[in-house]
Amino acid sequence: RNLIEMKKLIAFFFIAFLAIGLFACEEREYPVDGEFLAYEVSVSRNAPQVVFVTVTIEKGKVVAYNIDTRQGTRTIGGTELEPTYTFSFNAQTKKELGDAYGMKAASPIGKEWYEQAAAIEAFWLENGVDAVTVNEDGDIDNVTGASITDSYSSVAKKALENAKAGKFVAILADGTNLYSAELVLNAKGEIVSLMLDTLQKKRGTAADVFEWNAQTKQELGYAYHMHYATSGATNDTEYQAWLTANNKLEWFEQANLITDDIIANGWSTTAAENVPAGVTVSTEEYYEVLSLVFGFAGDSVK
Repeated sequence: RNLIEMKKLIAFFFIAFLAIGLFACEEREYPVDGEFLAYEVSVSRNAPQVVFVTVTIEKGKVVAYNIDTRQGTRTIGGTELEPTYTFSFNAQTKKELGDAYGMKAASPIGKEWYEQAAAIEAFWLENGVDAVTVNEDGDIDNVTGASITDSYSSVAKKALENAKAGKFVAILADGTNLYSAELVLNAKGEIVSLMLDTLQKKRGTAADVFEWNAQTKQELGYAYHMHYATSGATNDTEYQAWLTANNKLEWFEQANLITDDIIANGWSTTAAENVPAGVTVSTEEYYEVLSLVFGFAGDSVK
């Protein structure tokens, strides 16, 4: 009898051990915790605009959403006969402006923008991002306390995809530049990749028109032509040969020196004090956006 009971006990522990092992091996939908951001750039009223949504993951679960938009302004100077135009992102986002944004008076439901954003965030948390519906004009029609155009659900879905991929994104708007950092972690919190990038205003358009470049600096690669005028090259083959011969680095190569150094040595708030050799570009904004992205990842980075 004792032998039978012993066999039962062994079988019980084996099944329990197997169950624990299977549970441990089960992949979480959101492998790491933190704040995951996604964004979309556009042009609003002939000025730069970026819509962004952050989803917060704690213990593998979605616990919060945050919606915001940073708009820009076109400023006219000069004279009536010879006007000049400058563009710049606003210092405050819609949410930071609060009541000063001034939507309430024109709102059909008498709600300010930040109040409507809060209603959408709460609705997503309770019902999921896919539950939002819109009318024929694209305005949200099934969220109590919100009637604004839905420019946010598609971005929220991207933020959730970033969370599933362990991809942290941070942005920094300055002037007409949108700086970004992208940090990918595996389930153990180890850095898989780290990238800096910048999206800029398109050159060569009419002076009074704002338009984004089709490609970021990373996407342009050597075609960014940081040293092109100095090189005297007439084509990209000559340009790359000149870079090599003169020990010069294109923008993306310098940006990658910064991120490679962090991957090798780890992130520190004092990293900006030890810029890698070979980096000649101004780095203040890049280390600032890196600080933001590592802040989003928090203790998930090992």
